[in-house]
Amino acid sequence: MFCPNDACPDLLNTGLRSEYRDDVTQCPYCGATLVTDAPSDEPPSVDGHPPKPRVGDDETMEPVIEATDLTEVAVIKSILDGAGIPFVTIGEDQFSAFRGAFAGGSIFNPRARGVVFSVPSRMADEARTLLEELADPAEDT
Repeated sequence: MFCPNDACPDLLNTGLRSEYRDDVTQCPYCGATLVTDAPSDEPPSVDGHPPKPRVGDDETMEPVIEATDLTEVAVIKSILDGAGIPFVTIGEDQFSAFRGAFAGGSIFNPRARGVVFSVPSRMADEARTLLEELADPAEDT
């Protein structure tokens, strides 16, 4: 079973149509009724941006930047999305809305780490170039 919705958040985020068991009838991401045959493999464009390239099953992901500030995480996501570079994050679930900061990145936890962004190895150099200014901001003083 496949989701036929070209605007499904899962499809837009991964560039792939998820396959579900036969007893699942509704997409858990968008609520669309699933179909038995997979729709076209061509991912849709979003707001005029080209679709993200597909990440192969045998492709390795490479860490390119780490962020400990929620605002910086949003900016990095925006930059990578705008460039059409697929990414995964590790540690984003550490955000605590009640504390207003990353629970794992607080000064009370010396073993804490921020959110790590990984991209396909073939796109790592491009991602690093785009994110260079965030990783090492120039001093204006």
